[in-house]
Amino acid sequence: MPALRYLCLSDLHLGAAYSCLVGTDAAGQPDPTRCSDTLSAFGAALRQLLQRLVPPGAERPTLILLGDVLDMGLSPMGAVAQSFAQFARAALVDADGEPLFAPRVLCVPGNHDHHLWRAAQDQQFQAALDAGRIPRDLLQHTALTDQPDAPLPPSPLLTRLLRSVPGLDGMRCDIAYPNLALVDATTTRCRVLHHGHYVDPMYRMVSTLNAQLPGLARTPRPADSLTVAQLEAENGAWVDFLWSDLGSAGSTGHTAMRLYDIMRDGGASHSFSRKLATKLVAWIGKTFETSGRAALVQGITLDQLVLGAVDATLGQVAQSQRASYAQTMTAADTADLAWYIGGPTRRQLRRSGILHPEKLDLGFVFGHTHKPFEDSLPVAGFERPVAVFNTGGWVMDQPTLTPTQGASMVLLDADLNMAALRLFNDPVNGRMAPVRAAGSGDFSDAANPMLAALSDALAQTAGAWQQFSGCAQEALEQRARQLLDDFFDAEAA
Repeated sequence: MPALRYLCLSDLHLGAAYSCLVGTDAAGQPDPTRCSDTLSAFGAALRQLLQRLVPPGAERPTLILLGDVLDMGLSPMGAVAQSFAQFARAALVDADGEPLFAPRVLCVPGNHDHHLWRAAQDQQFQAALDAGRIPRDLLQHTALTDQPDAPLPPSPLLTRLLRSVPGLDGMRCDIAYPNLALVDATTTRCRVLHHGHYVDPMYRMVSTLNAQLPGLARTPRPADSLTVAQLEAENGAWVDFLWSDLGSAGSTGHTAMRLYDIMRDGGASHSFSRKLATKLVAWIGKTFETSGRAALVQGITLDQLVLGAVDATLGQVAQSQRASYAQTMTAADTADLAWYIGGPTRRQLRRSGILHPEKLDLGFVFGHTHKPFEDSLPVAGFERPVAVFNTGGWVMDQPTLTPTQGASMVLLDADLNMAALRLFNDPVNGRMAPVRAAGSGDFSDAANPMLAALSDALAQTAGAWQQFSGCAQEALEQRARQLLDDFFDAEAA
């Protein structure tokens, strides 16, 4: 049996009221100081599963937190910290208080916890100052692979929170961003992990504007030549501000939450975009003494250009992969995913020293969409299809239960064989599908030892996972009812 080497979790949104891992008080209101029934049941089932996947005396697996683990954009920092500590106590130690995972946790931040990357950048810059040199700028991104000669910067926040839990005093957490690659000993198999926000065109909107309006960019470049460093340099600041910095901003944070609700609704999103474009045109007209009806190029007017730019970025959020609940991946979503893998990721693989990335047995793991799936995707630039796994999300942030929404975790052995544990999808007609093991769905599943081992371990721990499913279903249905009540209360008001 292959020993488990890595376990990936994402989109826990700890601290947020809409996370099913956050505890509630007697009145059903969010209380991050309490351990939710779902989290408690998950921890109990996970402990049993790891007992069967990690042989006695074997090295403990590495936990990889694949972004949006903390909900720093919409939740106060105190709630976020308390909720993460609850998660660590419930899911990262065994019944005897011993750690379940290797002492070094890896975190690949997402949009809602992007501030973890900002803090790591600051930490790295300060370390350089302590060594007697002043870097030209902040670190643009970490090395693609975890290497001793290019150490990943630490996360002081997550390290302190981990060490606050009895039994985890020797733990630490390091940050990889925006991509982390795991490569086997033969350099023929590679798994790239990314939270998924730069797959989503919304989070690339400044880069999109730069391509549409080359005069705005400091250095003109072809639209199809973006690197991960450019994506972060052009978009990271506003992603950090809007999605990772407003949780502790008082009334401004509440306004951001309302904007978040607006942008997940197609009609409200379009209306908001038109109003924003109108205000932008008015401001430009006043500042530069011009009219919105003034023709700029080829008969296109200023108001048409601004509205088109806003619609192509902000206005498309409700139709993006994150907010389209009708299906797991639309054709546009699939094209965006193939673009990110075949473009910025392939360039980063080559620059990291992998001379022929097109020949790799490549896998890509991401979250962000809150809709778990497993598939094989043909990608231009690679000779064989890419195994794509999505880790879903642990939230109920809209009042409709949809079968596409749910959570998964991805497990890898030392040879980087990969399998998913589909934890839940939203219940339909009062029924929730049981926890199941899944591969990429092609012929390779038959020879996948990680998938076989996971299936066997799941069968031996079915009772614990059934208990987890019941708790998760109750939490999701309760949150959906609460959101529906809030919606009608707001409509009445």
